Amino acid sequence: MRRFFTLVLVVMAAAASLSAQWRPGGVMRIVLLVDSSSTTGPMVTPMRAALNGFLNDLPGEPEIALVTTGGQLRVRVPPTADREKLRAGVNLYAADGGANAFIDTLLESDQRLLRNAPEFRSVFVIVTTDSGGNLGEPRIDAYNRFAQAFVDRGGRAHAIVIHPTVNSGTTTLVAENLARNSGGYYQTINVASGIPRAMSTLVTYVAADQ
Repeated sequence: MRRFFTLVLVVMAAAASLSAQWRPGGVMRIVLLVDSSSTTGPMVTPMRAALNGFLNDLPGEPEIALVTTGGQLRVRVPPTADREKLRAGVNLYAADGGANAFIDTLLESDQRLLRNAPEFRSVFVIVTTDSGGNLGEPRIDAYNRFAQAFVDRGGRAHAIVIHPTVNSGTTTLVAENLARNSGGYYQTINVASGIPRAMSTLVTYVAADQ
């Protein structure tokens, strides 16, 4: 854990000097990264409402991909500007079960959907739970390499973390670190019913960058 915080401080210092790289204008590619682990089973209804609200309220025509993290990365909707396809994917959202493969999915989705598309501006919109497990997550070094590169190329990340318990773990640390260092929005909430309202606030931050 000491190594993680040391590397986080390096990323924070870099972010301060590189924040000017972000400029409004141009087309975003947004990866909507959503937890679908077993913890989200009771949250399906507010999750769908929040994601549909995001699609309804976000202006412009960015490309959006819907990716979930239950057990492993699952690309439910590949990058598209077609809101009807995205709404169809959101309306089929359900818990996949298993653990929340948050860091693995974050890194792989960047590699597959963002890093190799330099014509788009890279954006993550993260909605995840954290019950306090996985403090020994083994990919912190890989995360820090990714985070530095993401900030270097002017990426932006926004994150909402739902805490069903009072505990928090690596998921919270990573989500907050990426959002803060890339100049994005970050919020934690305790109950699933608060997801739509938090998402309504988040969308204003995404829209302001267009």
